[in-house]
Amino acid sequence: MQTQETIYISVIVPSYNGMPLFKTSLDSVLNQEGVLFEVLVGNDSPSDVETRKYLDQLQNKNLRVFHNEQNLGLFGNLNNLIKHAKGEIIHLWSQDDIMNPSCLLETVKFHNAHPNIAYAFSRVEVIDENDQIIEKTPLSNHDTMSALTHTLTSLIAGSVPGNIANVSIRKHIFETYGYFDVTLKYSGDFEFWCRITEDLPVGIIQKYLIKLRRHTGQLSRNPKMWIYRIEENDAIINTLLKRVPENNIKYIKRGLKWRVYNQYFGLYLNLLRTGDKKAAKHFLAVIRKYSSIPSYYFRYTTLKVLGIFKLNKIFLNKLYYRQAFDTDGR
Repeated sequence: MQTQETIYISVIVPSYNGMPLFKTSLDSVLNQEGVLFEVLVGNDSPSDVETRKYLDQLQNKNLRVFHNEQNLGLFGNLNNLIKHAKGEIIHLWSQDDIMNPSCLLETVKFHNAHPNIAYAFSRVEVIDENDQIIEKTPLSNHDTMSALTHTLTSLIAGSVPGNIANVSIRKHIFETYGYFDVTLKYSGDFEFWCRITEDLPVGIIQKYLIKLRRHTGQLSRNPKMWIYRIEENDAIINTLLKRVPENNIKYIKRGLKWRVYNQYFGLYLNLLRTGDKKAAKHFLAVIRKYSSIPSYYFRYTTLKVLGIFKLNKIFLNKLYYRQAFDTDGR
């Protein structure tokens, strides 16, 4: 039997009505090579008989299953599993995605080489519903990202790792900084990454370790979900802005207007195009606090026109990007 000392890494798998993709995903985790590990699954759907039956018939010494009697929500489920984990390193996971066989081994190696980081994430391949690779995520060629660069990137691009399945963290980080904020339904991960990186750098594993699945049923692809995510992100963005140096703040705020808020307006227009007037009205009420409607239209139209001539990136680089991310080694 494995002891606490021999388990190097614990994989945390929240599950909610994930069949049938969940089977493929969990198989990829249980078949990891070259490292001692455990897998903790939290079944957060008490009425999901199919998932319960599947999990209960599995015979694997590395697997522990928790059937929640009441729905805990994503972040409550994660917190519960993390508190039960025995590994020094926590690898978060998602029920749709696929781990490459050496993922956990490479993750442990990286954390051993970089013991003082807030968290780490890797290069990823994006796959469709048929497991075909449709995209590879670009990353910088550095092994670490400074706390300041993480703050600036979070403000302009949102969640730096992009997905919880791409994140590994030493357990003591949770014990030191606290766990996911369960009052946030959609942005609990984003808030946590930002909370733990105020003074700590982030690790970047320069290998493709996981395959993230993109499909139409995902909550993150639901425009209505973004209404609530924007509202939750508001306080997080305000906290991050307080960390931005004086030399960068003007350009970061400009980037928020031209990139982040412009994306919000694009989502609003998409709701109008699809005929969901009720959701569009709600969306507009939420985003009007950031800018006037004429200003939204001006920025959105400007970038659309520049995009036709492939000049939008050049324009944005000169407008804010270069100066916003000028950290001068900080």
